[in-house]
Amino acid sequence: MGASRLSLEAHVADVWQKLATWEARQTSDWQAHVMGMSIRSHQWRLTFLCNHGDENHLVVQAVRFIVKLPHPSPAQNVMHSQQITQRLWTERLFTDVIVLCGDSRLPAHRSVLAAASPVFAAMLSSDMKEGQTQEIRISDCDEQSVQDTLEYIYTGTVGAGAGCGMVVLGHKYDIQGLVEYAAPVALGNLTPENVVGEVRTLRAHAQERQLGPVFEALLNKVHDNAELFRATMLSI
Repeated sequence: MGASRLSLEAHVADVWQKLATWEARQTSDWQAHVMGMSIRSHQWRLTFLCNHGDENHLVVQAVRFIVKLPHPSPAQNVMHSQQITQRLWTERLFTDVIVLCGDSRLPAHRSVLAAASPVFAAMLSSDMKEGQTQEIRISDCDEQSVQDTLEYIYTGTVGAGAGCGMVVLGHKYDIQGLVEYAAPVALGNLTPENVVGEVRTLRAHAQERQLGPVFEALLNKVHDNAELFRATMLSI
């Protein structure tokens, strides 16, 4: 049977982000493609990356999206808690733990970190070294990504300069929503100067369920951008 390669894209931060590509078969049955990375967007498009001539042409008759949403919660004043944690981040009063990365010493609150991350919660228990020293050392990531991740924990905000290191930290420490929100920003920040490092950062996680789709989206963007592709090839 003839086949054509399709691409799903979302309009994020004024640019089209390619999220996934797959081969479509010529059949009248519904074909499913599951994407593990969720993206918030008001515009989506399905495009053909290649066709195989009239003898094997593919006609898309219908497209349907199935979106899984979290269960609704009772009405609440979300801004109330956001304002409190924003003040905790800005004022840094009564901090009781230090996050260490490189030369940076970032004061934080154990209760906030534990609430944001089950991994941090386990590390800060009394039986662990971090719980006894009240220090968390992160040595496998750059300082800016650690700073940006802590800001997200307190404020829910992904900084404009977010990179793939922040995406990996969201996955490593199981911080709810961080991969989802940071991935589009990090992909939008790819440049010829940083693309090699960003590819290396995500490549180690290419086979993981949550980060695999992010890595695929990164490769698609590199493939479609001549400058990014050249910078990547020159690094080999």
